[in-house]
Amino acid sequence: MRNSWAIAKNTIAQAVRMKIAAAVLVLLLILLPTMAWMLTGDGTLLGRLQSFSSYSISLVGFLLSLLTIAVSCYSLHSDFRVRTIDLVITKPIARHQIVLGKFWGAAGLNLFLLAGFSCMIYGLTAAIPRLSKAPEDQIARAQTEFFTARRVVAPQTSEEEIVKRVEERIETLRKNRQLPDLSMEQIRQTLLEQERIAQKSVEPAAAKEWDFQTIFPPKDPNSVMFVRYKFQAAPEPPNQEIFGQWRVGDFRQFRTGLREYKTPIYGLERSEAARTLHSFTVPGNAAADDGLVTVGFFNSPERNFSTVIFDQMEVLYPVGGFGVNFFRVVLLMAVRLIFLAALGISLSTWLSFPVATLFSLMVFFAGLINGFILESIEGLGAVLGMVYRFTIRWFLYAIPRFDGPYSPTDYLVSGEVLSWTFLGKAALITLVVQMVLLLVIGIWIFSRREIAKITV
Repeated sequence: MRNSWAIAKNTIAQAVRMKIAAAVLVLLLILLPTMAWMLTGDGTLLGRLQSFSSYSISLVGFLLSLLTIAVSCYSLHSDFRVRTIDLVITKPIARHQIVLGKFWGAAGLNLFLLAGFSCMIYGLTAAIPRLSKAPEDQIARAQTEFFTARRVVAPQTSEEEIVKRVEERIETLRKNRQLPDLSMEQIRQTLLEQERIAQKSVEPAAAKEWDFQTIFPPKDPNSVMFVRYKFQAAPEPPNQEIFGQWRVGDFRQFRTGLREYKTPIYGLERSEAARTLHSFTVPGNAAADDGLVTVGFFNSPERNFSTVIFDQMEVLYPVGGFGVNFFRVVLLMAVRLIFLAALGISLSTWLSFPVATLFSLMVFFAGLINGFILESIEGLGAVLGMVYRFTIRWFLYAIPRFDGPYSPTDYLVSGEVLSWTFLGKAALITLVVQMVLLLVIGIWIFSRREIAKITV
């Protein structure tokens, strides 16, 4: 252990002398305060906070990822280039201790920088409301939508009911001899897509309800919950807006004919543009004691002639504060940096610096668009899809994802909570499985690598 720590300290000292480390440090020290002052978003306090948090976290994560790759890939390469490795292996130190020491040094330096710049971002974020001198209503909105961690709940859906209706339609088409000239799998997929769209659609003069479970009633009587949604209209209205009548509460009260409601049901009317994410708030006491709340939408035929198709519908409710959620976001970024350090060190045990760096960058950028590539592959035809599934798809599943739910910026911008469960799962897969595997491979290769030849 002492030998590995000595190698780690030497690696940190070596990295500090690199020009890229100084460049990253100076850039972040200049750009973070500048962005806190210059970025205004949509002109509101909430927009300014969201803009700064998004760009600052993305910038820190991107630059420290590049620095981690550079340090981890260069460390062993430098020792071989200037032959200091010859002095190290003559000492009573095992080769696996050299690899682990290099890894600890590369990861430790970048985790230290991540902690420092994260504290800087947190301080600047907390100072923005005071520096901007925003009005009270904007401060209150920022407090409930940005400085509060909110849990997202999806509506209850029954996939079994959809599959059952599809099978019934297939049986009806078969009896009437109206099955199209397609494979049964293609017919089933087409009908499944039609049923899923129908389940999200609300025609004029029709209404739709979504049930959300496990929304626990808040202890704070002033607490609020959020309904967030996105829809499209077919055909699109001339003014690009849809008028809707909304109701939120425990609908079981009037379904069962109760005269006195235990929990209130709130109603409101909104006119909004299609293909845009919208949200509104309702008091937290709209949820029933068992955690059920229903959101209802009525498509008024007097104001609309379009069918409304909801692409997104969810309810958010507060579960914590900004500080703890920010800490979890930083830990998610730390998982990424630790993996990249293990990747760079492992590759540098058998590849040259340029090749190891290029491969590490390829893994990093592939992780940033991992989900997009996988979705694109699924949409290819049969022949091309077969080729990509046996070539690129296995590689994408083997590397960590850095996009979608693994993107740290999304949680801060939307005010969504990053749960300890999800963070633990990501750390377990990335660090315990993928990182350990990389280090084991690197140690195995380095232990069998010929360092120098004896010549006479």
